[in-house]
Amino acid sequence: DPFAPMPLFTTPLFTAVLSGYEQYRQGLLDEITEARRSSPGITRSNRGGWHSGPEFLARRSEPIAWMLQNVVTYARRALAPYYGAFASSELKLGHYWANVLPAGAWNAPHHHHPQHWSGVYYVSVPTDPPGSADYSGMIEFLNPNILQSQWGQGSFAYRPREGLTLLFPSSIVHLVHPHTGEGDRVSIAYNLNVVPRAAAP
Repeated sequence: DPFAPMPLFTTPLFTAVLSGYEQYRQGLLDEITEARRSSPGITRSNRGGWHSGPEFLARRSEPIAWMLQNVVTYARRALAPYYGAFASSELKLGHYWANVLPAGAWNAPHHHHPQHWSGVYYVSVPTDPPGSADYSGMIEFLNPNILQSQWGQGSFAYRPREGLTLLFPSSIVHLVHPHTGEGDRVSIAYNLNVVPRAAAP
């Protein structure tokens, strides 16, 4: 059919719930609570919430080590088919940081370019009460195609849950809607880069 279009581009989103997350949930919450108590944090895309500073990288407790090992292992398995099973390259963990969003806080649209891949692990996700806004607490990925209304799907919103990790291209613009439930929405975001194996530490 000469009038049937061929799709050109896709944006992959990998999702998985990490096995055993329940065992480390409280330990991660305690670690982030202590970090928040000892540091005012920094402002990036966060609006009304807390974003840890570089000092968070020095925290190497068992719960944080578990989370980092598991998200990197998951990312390697998810991305291996696209990088020749990493025969000549390696997936290197970059910066990571904690986010605490109390009710009403949110993250403005942003991206993580020039990093290669980015992700988020959800430590605590409050339950929204009946009547909450449809997008309460959801992460939304924005379609970069300016003709999105004419050509298929527009933006894509995803509702998180505890223990879930998401992995996506760092260049994709995304935001977090305010949650309207009680309690804090707590997550750890991270960046990953594909580097030549010889250059990987």
